[in-house]
Amino acid sequence: MNIPEAFIKPFPAYEDVFYDEIEKHRQHFLPLCSIHLKCIDPELDEWLHIISAKEIYDGCVGDSTQSYHTLFTKEDMLGFDVIDGKYKFEADWNYFTLHQQEHSADNEIDEDLKAAYSQNDLDYHIRKQFYQNNQKIYPYSRFSEEFTSAEELLADFNKKQADGWGLSYPEINGIWDDIAFMSDEAQGFMQKYNEPIEELRKFENTNLFHVPKKANGEVFDYIGSLTGYYFQAYGADNVFLFYDKELRKAVICFEYT
Repeated sequence: MNIPEAFIKPFPAYEDVFYDEIEKHRQHFLPLCSIHLKCIDPELDEWLHIISAKEIYDGCVGDSTQSYHTLFTKEDMLGFDVIDGKYKFEADWNYFTLHQQEHSADNEIDEDLKAAYSQNDLDYHIRKQFYQNNQKIYPYSRFSEEFTSAEELLADFNKKQADGWGLSYPEINGIWDDIAFMSDEAQGFMQKYNEPIEELRKFENTNLFHVPKKANGEVFDYIGSLTGYYFQAYGADNVFLFYDKELRKAVICFEYT
């Protein structure tokens, strides 16, 4: 399944994703892909963005900063206010452990976490350059390998193919694994197991730590998902994007399988 290329923007610029405080958002987030909601509903004329966090490394993002959690920003869940098609992080920046450490009086820094930030940022930008050069993602996790340029990544890609590695790109435009349960895989699952889409929308049989819910208990509208480790060194297995248009709230959730 593919959607019109005009409806997605892989590796969008920070300025096109975040509403304000660009440098603070740049410090903690990685913009993976923008999606226009017309590909789901022709009545919707709005861009949303699926993003990841540089703090992904060991354990859940936000698992040691509960005092700064909100209704939609918790362990492995990030909430954003949507303003003019752009995001504003809804929580206090102290939600991020590294931010706390850098602004604490004792100035004790977890050097491993700081290094993970740098590795995730470097790997992201190398993969972004690889995509811009080749019009396709690098469809492998980093494993224990470290690359310093898109040229090294291309050489590794070619070597993997020469060595007989399998090659499989995400189903939708080579970027997304699913959009609104419209992928062949999701449709096949529903047919095989006679599972109504209403049941899938509840997100009860997943490894997600949290899912965003409205006041009435309904899960936010599910927009889509992709493979996180195709975009950074320590990415999640799956990154999900949810949205509530009444609340003007977008929520990102990380899943590990």
